[in-house]
Amino acid sequence: MNFANSQGANAGVGTVNPFLKKFPVRAACGAVIAIVVYLSAQAYLAFPSPDNIPSSVPTEPVKSQSELGNIPPLPRIDYDHPPAPRLVSHQIKPGDTLGALLGSFGTDERDINRIVTCRGECRQLHKLIPGATLITRLTHDSRLISVGQSLPYGQIQQYRVYPDSVEVTLSPLERRSIPTYKHVVIHDGESPISAALRTGGIKEATVLRATQILEYDIDFWRNVYPNDDFEIYFDQIFVNDEYVQDGDIHVLRFTNRGRLHEAYLHTDGLHYEADGSAIQKQFLKAPLRYKRISSNFSNARKHPILGYTRAHRGVDYAAPRGTPIRSTADGVVSSVVRNDRAAGNYLAVNHSNGYVTRYMHLSGFASGITNGTRVTRGSTIGYVGSTGLSTGPHLHYEVIKNGRHLNPLTVPNPSVESLEGPQRGLFLANVETYLNTLEGLREQNLIVEPVAVAQ
Repeated sequence: MNFANSQGANAGVGTVNPFLKKFPVRAACGAVIAIVVYLSAQAYLAFPSPDNIPSSVPTEPVKSQSELGNIPPLPRIDYDHPPAPRLVSHQIKPGDTLGALLGSFGTDERDINRIVTCRGECRQLHKLIPGATLITRLTHDSRLISVGQSLPYGQIQQYRVYPDSVEVTLSPLERRSIPTYKHVVIHDGESPISAALRTGGIKEATVLRATQILEYDIDFWRNVYPNDDFEIYFDQIFVNDEYVQDGDIHVLRFTNRGRLHEAYLHTDGLHYEADGSAIQKQFLKAPLRYKRISSNFSNARKHPILGYTRAHRGVDYAAPRGTPIRSTADGVVSSVVRNDRAAGNYLAVNHSNGYVTRYMHLSGFASGITNGTRVTRGSTIGYVGSTGLSTGPHLHYEVIKNGRHLNPLTVPNPSVESLEGPQRGLFLANVETYLNTLEGLREQNLIVEPVAVAQ
C-alpha cells in the first residue's frame, strides 16, 4: 500500500517537473507578446482621425460647367505626313537607256527631260553600265529626287535633282599599290606564262608584259629552256580593298641558259639594264608569236613547191592563220603588194641605218597600212596567211641592210638610248635599293612593303 502510494507520488512529480522546466521560456514569450499589443494600442490611440488633420493647402470649391463658361477647344493635331519617297532599283541590261528607264518608273516628264538634256558632268550618267544597279528616288507625286548607279568596287555615282540645278556626287575610292615579289622556275615543256600560272600569284597579262620588256634580247617562243627562271617585283592594285589588276613591273631578272637579263624601272616609265643601258633595241627578236620555225635562213635550200635548190633569205615562222604580225622596228611602209605569184600578199618597211624588213604570205593587212604609212616598233601591220607559193600558214620574214640579206636570228641589234648624267646616277641608286630589297625576299616569295625609290 505504501509502496503504491509512493509510486503514484513519484509519477505526479515526474509530470510537474517538465512543465516547471519549460515555464521560464513560456513566460518570456507571453511577456513579449503583451508588450507588443500594448504598444500597438498606444500608437493607434495617439494617431489623429482624418477629421482632426489640419489642411496646410487652401482649397476652392469645384466650379460648375455654367460657372466656367465657354472653354476654347484645343488645336487639332494633323498626323497625315506626305508619303515617304519611293525607291526604285533596276539592274541595268544591255540596251537600256536612262530616259526609257526613268519613264518606266513613272517619273515626271519634266524631270526626265531635264536629265536627258543635261550638259557637262551629268552626261556621265547616260553611260549606263550593264550589270550595275540604277537607284532612283521619287516623291509621292513622281517628281525625281535623285538617280544614281553603282560603279565597280562599291562606288556610287549619284545625281540629286533640285529646282534649278543637278548636283553630281561620287563616293570616294581608296586606291593602294601593294608591291609583290615572285620567283618562277620553268619546267620542261613550259612557257614563261604556263610556269607563272602554275606558280600562282601572277596574271597572264603581267607575264606577257614581262616578255615584251625583254623581247629585244630573248625569243620567248623559241629560246626558253627547262630550269630557266625569272624574278619579278611588281605592283598589285587594290581599290577599296578589292584586287583590280597588276600594275608597274619594277624589277625583272630572267636567267636564260645561265645568262642573266635584267630590267629595272626608271622614273621616266622605261626599263633599263642594271648599268643604265637601254633595253629597247632597234629590232624585236621576232615579229609575231609563233609555234615553231619551219625553215631557217640558208644559202641553199630545196624549195618545197618548186623542187629545186636556191637561197632561202629569210626565216619562216609557222603560226595559225590570222596571227597578228608586228613591225620589228620603227619605220615607213615602202611597199604593199597583193597577190604576188611567189610572195602572195606582202609588205616592206624601211628603217633607219639602211635597214629594210619584208613580211610575206600574209592573209591580209592591218587597217590603215598603205604605202607611206609610218609604223612603230611592235605595231600590228598584217596577219599570218598562206598566200603565194606556200604549203601552209606561216610568215616569211627578211632583214636587209644596204641591199644585203642578213639572218634575222643573228642580225646585230644596237640599243636605242641609254641613260646619261644625273639621270643615270639616280637610276643606279634606285637599282641598288631594289637589289637590297630582293636579297631579303628570295626566301619569302611574299607580298612585301613598298620600296622607297628616289624621284
